[in-house]
Amino acid sequence: MSDITIRPVTDDEYPAFVTAFIEGFSEDLPSDEFAQTEKILLPPERTLAAFDGDEIVGTFGGYDLEVTVPGGGSMPMEGTTVVTVFPTHRRMGLLREMMRRHLGNAAAAGYPIAGLWASETDIYGRYGYGIAARACSLKMSSPGIVFRPEIDIDRVRRVSRERAATELPPAYALKRAQTPGMLARSPQWWEHFVLADEEWMRKGKTKRRYVVHDGPSGVDGYASYRNQSGESDDGHANGTVHVIELIAANPRAEASLWSYLTRVDMAPNIDSWNNPINTTLPYMVREPRRVRTTRVMDTLWIRILDVEAALSGRTYEEDGSISVTLTDSFRPETSGSFRLTVVGGTATVERSDAGDLTMDIDVLGAAFLGGADAMAYARAGRITGSESDVTTFHRLFRTAEPPWIDSVF
Repeated sequence: MSDITIRPVTDDEYPAFVTAFIEGFSEDLPSDEFAQTEKILLPPERTLAAFDGDEIVGTFGGYDLEVTVPGGGSMPMEGTTVVTVFPTHRRMGLLREMMRRHLGNAAAAGYPIAGLWASETDIYGRYGYGIAARACSLKMSSPGIVFRPEIDIDRVRRVSRERAATELPPAYALKRAQTPGMLARSPQWWEHFVLADEEWMRKGKTKRRYVVHDGPSGVDGYASYRNQSGESDDGHANGTVHVIELIAANPRAEASLWSYLTRVDMAPNIDSWNNPINTTLPYMVREPRRVRTTRVMDTLWIRILDVEAALSGRTYEEDGSISVTLTDSFRPETSGSFRLTVVGGTATVERSDAGDLTMDIDVLGAAFLGGADAMAYARAGRITGSESDVTTFHRLFRTAEPPWIDSVF
């Protein structure tokens, strides 16, 4: 470590920084313009790089994000991203030191929480991140998908990318207000991330297609997808609809969009990689078994940086009080006992002398958005305390709408 310098990169060093983290994820730089686009979303001042002489051997970044919390409000979140260390410099403490600076900077800047989408799940628990949201992947064969007769289904509209740029954001905002874990999207995020459609992104598939559903007050749902052609052994079309994103603010919009996606000509196979864990589709069709869940995965990990600000910044669906003793080995200043008191859904949080329950900081991060099962954590020995106190904690933090995040970052 004595020969390593860790600091933000300069404008001149930014292309090398991007090349370093792309190679760290076992990819090649996708295009000559990629670094300039990435700089719009992740400017140099929000980076950290580990330099061995002039060579970048480790990378780190932090997006300035805003996440929906239970109750429909928003909270600033430091978005931990592009975390790499070259194999030549492992076991030197580079990741630990970059993480220490990253979280310290985020806390000093006033972020109550940090969040990430983990590529390696063994890494981040040791730094206090807990699994706060999950998603499921779905596959189905469209000829077998028949909706129940009581399900209302409308015709949807296909729109161009130019129309999508104006028609999709209002529908997204409706869904985001309902769903803990979803991210606010700036105009730059829409342009350079959500609607971006470079050749390297397609990987043998078509350009993005867009369809929207019109509700009584305007567009209230949309889907974006790609087609991939294919042929069965008997010569019939056997293509696939790859669903990139389906956003629906209500069941009617959701059913209408799925109905369209399962009726695309030449593509009887449907593959949808990121869906809310409580997806409604199986309950809308006559044969739920035909909607196959092929994977359940962790998505958003949350790291609590300021306990009082984080817990008082969301609302709660039930009233009550519980005191928790937190252990934070990576950031000891976050350790301590805190009493949460909820009245009318609004919480007050203050330091206390002792806790009814004891847990590590990552467990609180997992519970923060309302999706964790505190009873399961207790059975696993991750929460200690009486059964009644664990039940109180579970009842206070759990939300009827499970958290879900829309994008990898």
